[in-house]
Amino acid sequence: MSLKLCWRTTSLLTMATALIISTAAPKAYADIPDEDYRPILEHLLTTVMPPKLDALNDATVDLADGLTNFCSAPDADGLSDVRGDFHAAMDIWQEIQPWRMGPLVANGRDQHIEYWPDKHGTATRQFRKLMFNKPVAFTDPVKLSEASAALQGFPALEEVLFDDEHSDALITASEDGVFLCQYGSAIAANLVTITDELRGEWPGFADAMRTAGPESMDYPTAKFAATDLYRALHEGLLIISTQKLGRPLGDSEKDAKASRGESETSKRSLRNIHHNLIGLLAIYDGQWGDAGEEGKGLAALIDSSLLDRSFRLNWQTVQDTLADLPPSLTELLDQPDGYQKLVDLRGQIDFLTSLVENDVGGNTNLGGGFNALDGD
Repeated sequence: MSLKLCWRTTSLLTMATALIISTAAPKAYADIPDEDYRPILEHLLTTVMPPKLDALNDATVDLADGLTNFCSAPDADGLSDVRGDFHAAMDIWQEIQPWRMGPLVANGRDQHIEYWPDKHGTATRQFRKLMFNKPVAFTDPVKLSEASAALQGFPALEEVLFDDEHSDALITASEDGVFLCQYGSAIAANLVTITDELRGEWPGFADAMRTAGPESMDYPTAKFAATDLYRALHEGLLIISTQKLGRPLGDSEKDAKASRGESETSKRSLRNIHHNLIGLLAIYDGQWGDAGEEGKGLAALIDSSLLDRSFRLNWQTVQDTLADLPPSLTELLDQPDGYQKLVDLRGQIDFLTSLVENDVGGNTNLGGGFNALDGD
């Protein structure tokens, strides 16, 4: 099978100023030699991402070990510890999640790591049936890996560890609690396997991207390969706006529902977005924590220091906004002005998206005016 079949897939400006920018005539950008994209591909795919995939695998190992220890002698402190392991693993996953390319999405791997959004409540129905029948097969990581994606990954484990109805059962080791512990341990062990496979497959994908050229059936030019990075940046912001914020916001304040948010059972919907933005900025900037180097991402193609500084300042504004909000949508929407704060945050994300489309997409010659979620 072709690799393509598996892998392709300051403050904010005033509204008046934003309107001027959005209605201005498109700027003509100079063509960029294909070779100029290669250092960016090399840096992001071979220097920046691999340490993060190692960190994700390490975090799932810690999570699996923590669950094993908890299940051998369950108590309230142990449950708190394993919940901390869950949060640590989810933090790094949420940073990696928006990259959405190569082995991350091959064969639906991202959905096996995190089945979300679940618009039709599939996981809830399947989990209810699971608890009624308590099939032994779902305590086996190998057999679990062949089951529905809705019963694997972080959301299923979140249900086990954070749903209030399960806490007493886990700690008292009742019949339900014993099954939940065994099932949760199988989920964590399966996550270890998935994330190990992911980091093992990444170098081959990265090599195909960085050596893009006429002889490649999948990436005929370096620019074509770099478009995947731009798409990830653009699509990541769109997903935050339309799904992670748009779904809980609903059509009005009366229609708002925190439970439609991502990871709201563990009260971390907004924490997820904070970590999404860290991973997304790495595509632009080239540095991700201790990995990489500032200015070696897509920013290397930005020919204006003013645009670069503006982009970074606006991005920081969004992170500052998130820092002032609780990690949970439930807690935020309980505040008198919580809904408006959420609307404002979405507006800031949408403005960042416009900067990606107009400034980043234009200066890098990678933006095509497409909606990254429409399948174009």
